[in-house]
Amino acid sequence: MKRYNINDKVVFQTEGINQVGVITNRRTADNKTFYDLRSEAGSGFVLVPVDKTKNKYSKSYAMINSKLTEVFNASVESGDCEPTNLFAKEGFGHTRGNFTKGTPLYFDGEKDGKMGQMEKRNDFIFPTQGPRSF
Repeated sequence: MKRYNINDKVVFQTEGINQVGVITNRRTADNKTFYDLRSEAGSGFVLVPVDKTKNKYSKSYAMINSKLTEVFNASVESGDCEPTNLFAKEGFGHTRGNFTKGTPLYFDGEKDGKMGQMEKRNDFIFPTQGPRSF
């Protein structure tokens, strides 16, 4: 099975449609490796397997297609297709889809501590904001 790293571009399938995404995190459980990714459309997916879906009866689960990923990345390297504008850094994924290629994108806190354009908390785990009362 192919192993991917953060910022690798992959082709994955969900709802029967192939999409391009970027790996934002790698997780292992029970000797299996799963990936978190961000799609070009802006959707986030967690615990995505490679080449074998979690539930073969449902097309709504995302699955990375390693063969299509290989072909896509080879096409990008040879210049046959345009590269994706997705990128990831330190587990945070982002697309340049809403920004022109010349616009510099920063993580929050970089560039004079100003707010950046990077999406934090891709795993949907947020720190507690003060005391909770129920």
